[in-house]
Amino acid sequence: MNSSQKKKEKKALFDWKMIRIPRLVLRFLVIVFLVAVMLVALVYGIKYKGDEYPILAKIGNLIRIERSHADKSEEDEGNVMEARSAKLVYVKGDVTVKPKNELLFQKAQKGQILYEGDSIRTFSGGYAEVRFDEGNRLNIKPDSMVVIRTMKENRFTKMRKSSIKLRQSDVEAIVRRPKVEGSEFVIETPTALAKISEAKVAMQVSKENKSNLKVFKGAVDLKVGDQSVEITQNQTVAISNENRIDEVKDLPAAPKLLDPDNLAEYYFKSLNQMQTVLKWSPVSQDVKYRLQAALDPYFSELVIVRTGLSQQGVVVQGLKSGIYYWRVSAINPDGLEGDASDYRVFKVVIDQKPPDIILDDVLLLKAGGHVNAQISGQTEPEASIRINGATVAPDKTGRFKYILSHVTSDAEVSIIAEDRVGNRNVLKKTIEIQ
Repeated sequence: MNSSQKKKEKKALFDWKMIRIPRLVLRFLVIVFLVAVMLVALVYGIKYKGDEYPILAKIGNLIRIERSHADKSEEDEGNVMEARSAKLVYVKGDVTVKPKNELLFQKAQKGQILYEGDSIRTFSGGYAEVRFDEGNRLNIKPDSMVVIRTMKENRFTKMRKSSIKLRQSDVEAIVRRPKVEGSEFVIETPTALAKISEAKVAMQVSKENKSNLKVFKGAVDLKVGDQSVEITQNQTVAISNENRIDEVKDLPAAPKLLDPDNLAEYYFKSLNQMQTVLKWSPVSQDVKYRLQAALDPYFSELVIVRTGLSQQGVVVQGLKSGIYYWRVSAINPDGLEGDASDYRVFKVVIDQKPPDIILDDVLLLKAGGHVNAQISGQTEPEASIRINGATVAPDKTGRFKYILSHVTSDAEVSIIAEDRVGNRNVLKKTIEIQ
């Protein structure tokens, strides 16, 4: 046998065609492959389709397969986001609401629940406040149109997303620090998108779709077309209707109120006598101030508006009895107005009524051959009492008591009560001794 024949014979010994696999082993390998494919598909289905097919979620619970937070955040939000609601906590004037699935606007009601897609419209003199369930507040001023776009919560991560869309509007929003990182509040206008995590802002949209954003506290990520910019505390920016961001400008800081103290009370005998001084701290030398006083904390019922004040104080006169809220804002030389101060409250009482005197029965006390009389009764709190010329100090509720010595029969007692503004009441009583 020559060498070529030996090589051919050697190759034939290792020919793959000569290898034989038993059918049982082959079936086993195919089954293992199919099972592996099915397991991979099952795990994928549980992780990514569990919300679409509840049976897969149940199987995942049984075999302890759960979606990771990364998987949850990457899947379709429509499968994991739960709807939330908001409430109208303040309504004044002409305010209407249009639910998402209805054609007509209806008169708004305080306490009304709002959902995604609902629209709120205020007319001249109309004010509204929307309170979202995480504590964020939206104040809607007159001649505004606001649509609630989104109010959802991820049921796995608990991140919340809220968004509103403004047409012609004038609103202020206070967005609190979110409990879960990643939550956000978004304000949309026809030309801009403002993302807020924690801030106090004001947003105006004109009929021509021009917008203006003011940030009083915190920071806002503003996106206009392909432009993005961060607007921080005490800054403002205008957005044109041509998707252009103008120069970012500074706003003056809010003044701090000094006097009177919060919840101060003032009593006067007449409107002519009513006078008090409101004071605040200076912001800078080149600003003017705007003072507002109102009958409500939303400053929708204004009774005093004074603009262009150069001093840090003003005399207020002629206010009727009532509770008043006041605040001050600063305006820089460019005419840009900053945030208003936190408001304070004071009370005015025009008191023209003399204090009442209600006497108890006179108690006679005999001692050492003399008769003493105990004179007691009630007057209004903080009034002063004089009995036969002697000053008597009532307690904080107006109760008073005085011992009149050496009383004779048919003696006359004079009781004079005078309140804090000078109104007087005189009562005379004759003491009979039997």
